[in-house]
Amino acid sequence: MSSLRALVIGSGLVGSEIGDDLARSNTFSEVVVVDAKAENLARLKGKKIRTVKTNVFHGSVLTKLLEDSDIVCGALPGRLGFEMMRKVIGAGKDLVDISYTPQDPFALDSLAKKNNCILVPQCGVAPGLSNICVGDASRRFSKVDAVRIMVGGLPRHPRPPLNYQFVFSPDDVINEYTRPARIIDQGQVKFTPALSGMGEMRFPGVGELEFFVTDGLGTLPTSFPNVNEMAEYTLRYPGHARIMESLRTIGLLDKVLIEFDGKSIEPRRVVLELMRSLSRDSGKEDLLAFRVEVRGRMGRRLGEVRYQMLDFYDPRLQATAMARTTAYTCTAVTHLITQGKIPRKGVVTPEELGTDERLFRFVKMFLKARRVLLRIRSLSK
Repeated sequence: MSSLRALVIGSGLVGSEIGDDLARSNTFSEVVVVDAKAENLARLKGKKIRTVKTNVFHGSVLTKLLEDSDIVCGALPGRLGFEMMRKVIGAGKDLVDISYTPQDPFALDSLAKKNNCILVPQCGVAPGLSNICVGDASRRFSKVDAVRIMVGGLPRHPRPPLNYQFVFSPDDVINEYTRPARIIDQGQVKFTPALSGMGEMRFPGVGELEFFVTDGLGTLPTSFPNVNEMAEYTLRYPGHARIMESLRTIGLLDKVLIEFDGKSIEPRRVVLELMRSLSRDSGKEDLLAFRVEVRGRMGRRLGEVRYQMLDFYDPRLQATAMARTTAYTCTAVTHLITQGKIPRKGVVTPEELGTDERLFRFVKMFLKARRVLLRIRSLSK
C-alpha cells in the first residue's frame, strides 16, 4: 500500500465524495478532510479518512495541514477558492481544484512553476470534464469551429414551482443566474447576460429540457481563442429559467442590503433559504445530463464530435450524480498527478489534459470503473 497522504479542503456534497473516493483507493494511506462545519464532515464514510473541523483561513492552520500532505484537492465555494489555491501552491503542493473562481487561475502559473508544482484549476464536471472533452475533440480536427456545452444537475422527482434541488454550493448556483456569461461569438470574446439564449431540447432518458447561457467555459476561451462560436448552457426543466429571471429582475437575487422593518436584509440570502427548503422537498435522488458538441474541420471535410453522459444518484454510496461526476473527474486527475503522468509544472488546464489521448483515455476509463459512462459519437459531413 502507498504511503501517500491526500488533503481535501471542503466537505460539501462534492468534497465529501472526493474524500471517500480517494479513501477507497490503494494509492493513499490517509485522506485528511477539513471543513468548518461538523455536519459536512459527518457525510464521510471512508475508513482511511481523518476529519479536521477548522477554518483553513485562520492563522497557520492550512500551513500545518499542508506539511503532512502529498497532494491536495480543493472543494470550496468559488468565492473562497482562489485564496486557498494561492496558499497551497505557495507551499509547493500539487493541487486539483473544482471551484469556479472569479479570478483568473492563470495568474497563479508563475507561482506554481516557481514552486515546482502542478495546479489543475476548475476541474469538476463543467468546467472540468467538459473542457477535457473539448481538448480531446481538438486533436481530431485541424481547426475547431464551434463548441457547445450543455450540462444540468436535476432532481429525479421534480417538485413545482422550481423543479430544482441544490446539488452543489447554493451560492454558486445563484451565481449562474446572475453572473454575465463569457462566450465567443463570431470569433470575438463577449459577455452576455446570464439566462439569455433560452431554448428547448430533448435529452434521451430525461425528456424535454430548457437551456440558457451561463458562465461555465472556464479557461476554454483562453486555450482556444480562434474558435468562431463557443458557449456553455445550463439545463433545467421547462419553466425554471423564467422564474429565476423574474426573481433577478425584481432584485431578489441581489446582494445589496435593503432596510425592512428596521433591519438590514440581503434579498439573495432570503431567497437562498427558501430555495433550500423547496430543494429538500425534492429528495436526494438526482440526475446529471451532460452533452458537449464540438464542430471542426479536417482539411476540407467538416465534422462533429459529441460527448454525452447521463448519470444518476447512487443509493449504495448515497452519492448524488453531481457529486459523482464532479468528484471522480477531480480524483481521476489527482491520480494522474500521483502517477507522474502530467509532464510539466504550472497551471495545467483540463482541456490541455484532454489533448493527450493517453490522459483522456485514463480519465474516461477511471469514470467507467465508477459506472460513469461517457459516450462519444463522431459525425462527418
